[in-house]
Amino acid sequence: MRLSWDDGLRYPLGKINKEEAKFIYDIGYRVAGIAGPLDATEDDINYAKDIVAEAGLVMGPFWLGHAAFRPDPEQHREHRKAMITALRIAGKLGCPHLGYSVGSMHTESTYMHHPDNHTQKALDILIKYTRELAPYAEDAGCLLCPETTQWTIVNNIERMKEFVERVDSQFLRICFDPVNHMTSQRVYESGIFIKKAIGYLGDCIGSIHVKDVKVQNNVLVSHIDEIPMGTGLLDHESLIKASVQLEPWKTFSLEHISDKNLWKPAYDHIQKIAEGIGHEWSDPNCTRERWLKGQCK
Repeated sequence: MRLSWDDGLRYPLGKINKEEAKFIYDIGYRVAGIAGPLDATEDDINYAKDIVAEAGLVMGPFWLGHAAFRPDPEQHREHRKAMITALRIAGKLGCPHLGYSVGSMHTESTYMHHPDNHTQKALDILIKYTRELAPYAEDAGCLLCPETTQWTIVNNIERMKEFVERVDSQFLRICFDPVNHMTSQRVYESGIFIKKAIGYLGDCIGSIHVKDVKVQNNVLVSHIDEIPMGTGLLDHESLIKASVQLEPWKTFSLEHISDKNLWKPAYDHIQKIAEGIGHEWSDPNCTRERWLKGQCK
């Protein structure tokens, strides 16, 4: 997999920060995620591509806070339109996939819990509307790759697999984020869960999100939260080792580190583990298209 920094370039595409792009490169990253308003012009897209290339970076995922299905009809139409537009922009940028929330029946948030999220009906509806988006992803040459949690409609690895297999498109995969699925039974031996989950999901995974996790002190109720990379409990060595089962063009993506002072420590932590086990990341230029043509390993 390609090591990626997914929090990298989140500006209007016509105003990508040159210095920050170079800062990301100097840390050691070669693949950087991107996001921006959906009213980007062709000039904005070309400007962003030029800045990223000048910095020596390769485009990573394009991120969007929308979902393929919303329970409110008007909001659903807005989200569908936004996702189609985002796929078009991401495809022109050369992004490997569009990252977004897999969705919730909650009317105010694509990530919030709702009792109907765990029903088969909700999953069936989500599959229906995701199938409708798959041709747009294929036209753009950019995969749909939604993120899940324990509270979204797709909320465990069994539903992840059912979701991908039933949509039945080469342009839909899942973003596997082990931190989003930590429980009190998994957190102290997260490597076991990670290896089993990746082995079970296999090619259903299009990207891996990499974070860290801690258990909050509370006598009666378990609280599991994110924490800066390398300071928590997640077994990143097992995550790296398990990731070699996946295709090399996919992204091993660090995320959710807003403090720029922590960007390099996060990279250093992951890189130290990788070097310690003799792991080499895929060529940053190994895109899905090149890999399918046999042009990279």
